[in-house]
Amino acid sequence: MPHLAYHLATIALEELGKAQLIGMHSFAKDDADSWYKKQTDDHVKKLFWALWGQFLSSKRPDQKEIDQIRGTATIIPATRLRGLYVEPAAENFVAPKEAVTDQHLDPLMTLAAKLALNPSLNGVEYQQADLDLLNWFSNVTDDPERRKFIFSRQSFEKMDELGPKEWLTWLKTEIERMDSAAMASLQKEMGREFTPGEEGLEHKWELKIRIFSQSHSIRPKPLNHWNDKVTWMKMHPVNNKKNHLDVIIKIPKFVTIKGVYYVGFGYSNLLLASLNIASGGLFWWREPQDLKTFFESLVDTEDQMTGLIGRTPELRIGWPAAILDEATLDRAMALFSAMPQPHEPPEQSEALSHYMTGVAMIAKTDVFLQFEVQSYGAFLSCIKSALRLYRTELADELPPDLPSLMASLNADDPFKTKHADLIARYEAHTVQQGSISLSEAAEMKKLAEAILTNALAKRIQQRVQKAKETGNPDFKDA
Repeated sequence: MPHLAYHLATIALEELGKAQLIGMHSFAKDDADSWYKKQTDDHVKKLFWALWGQFLSSKRPDQKEIDQIRGTATIIPATRLRGLYVEPAAENFVAPKEAVTDQHLDPLMTLAAKLALNPSLNGVEYQQADLDLLNWFSNVTDDPERRKFIFSRQSFEKMDELGPKEWLTWLKTEIERMDSAAMASLQKEMGREFTPGEEGLEHKWELKIRIFSQSHSIRPKPLNHWNDKVTWMKMHPVNNKKNHLDVIIKIPKFVTIKGVYYVGFGYSNLLLASLNIASGGLFWWREPQDLKTFFESLVDTEDQMTGLIGRTPELRIGWPAAILDEATLDRAMALFSAMPQPHEPPEQSEALSHYMTGVAMIAKTDVFLQFEVQSYGAFLSCIKSALRLYRTELADELPPDLPSLMASLNADDPFKTKHADLIARYEAHTVQQGSISLSEAAEMKKLAEAILTNALAKRIQQRVQKAKETGNPDFKDA
């Protein structure tokens, strides 16, 4: 059974890494710095020292060894998990024994055997300065950006040229030099003033965000459709993550470093709002976790069985299968252009702020803390604000307030039947936690989206009409 053998081989590697840490600790003069002890309980760190510790003593690796370990190190944690656990969704189900094959196992077994037969601390003596350098190295590799440089081909070519210990010293010097240059650049940028004219419109900053969708699959072709139309905000799929989306936001030079965070965050939130409203689904910054259970494992010690139990229903809305397609992205573009922009007065964004609060409450609901009632209330506030803020755009198409809107529905309307009492109890502050479900919050979300879409579509129509009347050539044939 390769999947179990893979797990055991990984544990063996961790023990080798632990031995490396214990060995280094034996050279320490005192326990003033307990970083060794802390890392003996860290799975990732133990693997790190097992794989790379051999090169940080006196052994000089060749490029073939380096490439082999780089390739293996990147897949060990994920491969082990696939051999032990399964995805909860039926569409992603792969049995653990089928997820790990001999093709995965053989390189790991070869590596583990080789490392076990050639302990990396044989004949090695560390001085305190060496241990301090190794401590620095262990900490600096936690940084993803620095890790890219440290484990790059260029870096390992330097190791081959200098030798392992000298390579560590070179790395520390290079990273300190890069940090110093970055700080000088930051100080220069902090002193830069507003850049006017055409130069100020040039792209200077590229801000990357990642978005997760609980409701929609992401495909490359529709994203190309968006990218062909939008020059300053590009969308890209994420490899092997069909529900994730990377977005690059290009920010012009006239925005100084002091404003990049706020401009980027403002437009990122507008994009999230437009995707949620256009799709009727759920797009958020992070994938919700702990929606069904709170523990790592459950063992029946009497019958010697393991199992997984959790709350029913799972804290997830039953979204129908959907793809983020071109039509949805076109709606998102239109909505984005009509929404109050970050530079406009905050009161113009009141309805959208309530809407995004409702989305956040859905996305943050888990077994530890549930926000169905708060989400429901946020969407109610969004509807009230939208009916008031967009009164001009909505004109007589919709009633002026929420009570009038509910009264306008037929007595046997399913939405009215379900929600009239919930709204009344929410307004009277008599709703108890658990009396509103995620599904009911999602239904109120849809009503908020319908009103926002109607109002923003009217705003677009009014802008087009005004542009045509003033002779704007871009709207001549609109």
